[in-house]
Amino acid sequence: MGKYDKYDKYAKCTKCSCELCSSINAETCEIERHGAKLLTVRVKVDNVCPGKKVAIAVIIYDNCNRILAFKGFTTVVDKKHENQCDHDYCGTIERKLVFVLPDKDEYDPCELRVRTIGNYIYPCEPEI
Repeated sequence: MGKYDKYDKYAKCTKCSCELCSSINAETCEIERHGAKLLTVRVKVDNVCPGKKVAIAVIIYDNCNRILAFKGFTTVVDKKHENQCDHDYCGTIERKLVFVLPDKDEYDPCELRVRTIGNYIYPCEPEI
């Protein structure tokens, strides 16, 4: 039994579980290189409650843990069902962000790290 087993009840998102204690799961990002300066990051965020405003940030780090670039956005996952309590439904956010990197050979995409951070904005407010 792991120390996080008590949080398993939040693994399935329903209207009743879309509160402050719910979590957003961000999967590993894909990194592509387009020439010398552009870096494309594809972000996929699962388990997002519909009707709740979400802020997502993507941060690019070098091998010395310095922040090279960051971008963020806010969005809302649309409701697909009239009465969400009758359905176990969570949304997914998929976005492609393109970064411009400094003009140095030391910024090889294979050596960069990408972190994704997400949280609900106004989690206790009624759905949008």
